[in-house]
Amino acid sequence: MATIELGKGFDEYLKKLESLEKKDTVPMLKSSLYDGAGYVADAIRQEIEAFPGGKKASNGPTDKDIADLKQGLGISPMEFKNDDVSVKIGFAGYGHVTKKYPKGVPIPMTARAIIAGTSFRPKDDFVGRAVRKARKRSISIMDEKINEELERKMNNG
Repeated sequence: MATIELGKGFDEYLKKLESLEKKDTVPMLKSSLYDGAGYVADAIRQEIEAFPGGKKASNGPTDKDIADLKQGLGISPMEFKNDDVSVKIGFAGYGHVTKKYPKGVPIPMTARAIIAGTSFRPKDDFVGRAVRKARKRSISIMDEKINEELERKMNNG
């Protein structure tokens, strides 16, 4: 049967890990999650800025739609539920005023109309495209941040 010999510093390392477990590690998780979500939100913003614009919705989003999407894009407050830290990236608020929408066109509705298309507008899944492009880098950003925080906490005791 094989035996494993642990180094002299193993007990000390294990105690540090246990002390981290006892402490509140949620802020560390939230910080790394926010960095990753920020990267994905920036990728979505770049997709919005890449739209050609114009005055007709039949060619894609209008200049007003693009301005509304930029204004309404955001990251929700982070939540901690059932041992999960979560965040949502999406659209909120109201955009330009029209006759049908005197308080402003709901920006989430504009985003859905662009993503799914309408009878007069071609579909363009700009959010899905941005998320697919940003996924791997976002994960590595979160990984780097959490490892950096863990190393800092382990070295400072």
